Amino acid sequence: MSRKKITISVIGLVIIIIAGYIAMMWFSDDRTYNRELNKARDAVAVQDWQTAKQHYQASRKVRVSIENRTASEQLDYLARADKAIKQQSWESAKSLYQRAIDTNGGVPLLEKAAKTNQRIVNAEQDAGKYKASVSSLEKSLDKKDKDLNDVKKQMSETNASVQAVQDSANKAVADANAAADKANATADSANKQAQDAQKNNKSDDHKDNHKDDNKDK
Repeated sequence: MSRKKITISVIGLVIIIIAGYIAMMWFSDDRTYNRELNKARDAVAVQDWQTAKQHYQASRKVRVSIENRTASEQLDYLARADKAIKQQSWESAKSLYQRAIDTNGGVPLLEKAAKTNQRIVNAEQDAGKYKASVSSLEKSLDKKDKDLNDVKKQMSETNASVQAVQDSANKAVADANAAADKANATADSANKQAQDAQKNNKSDDHKDNHKDDNKDK
């Protein structure tokens, strides 16, 4: 074999080795990139924004893509929105979720998470309004119950007073009737005594007249 052929063979072998190494490195990087992306997506699924951000950044070190380039911005909005929810700053949370949704070139998975959480915030806000309304209604009902009980109490006291007056009037009438009955009995007794006295007087006069007639004879 000539020296030229040997040189060509060596160069070809080196090229094959380099190409193989590059292919191996590319395959290894691709696996790393996809592994980090999958871990980031799994973290998004459970809304672990911090872990998702770490894996997106790790994938970006291997290869820059639209997903890992915009994910960090969206994840910042989502994390801030969660803090706003803890402080019950509903409007601020909804605004931050909307910014995550409107991010240019945003990750669809993160947009979906933002929309879901935005709906949850709306539901929580509506529930809060409903609870406040129910609480206000309960207070109003409690006040009405108290007012009704006060009215019932006043009516009971008024009825008791009326009953007392009625009882007093009935007693007065009964006492008056008893006094009248007693007076009538006294008057009847006096009339009877007067009648008896008249009879006695007539009887005595008759006796006296009879004695006088005997004397005359």
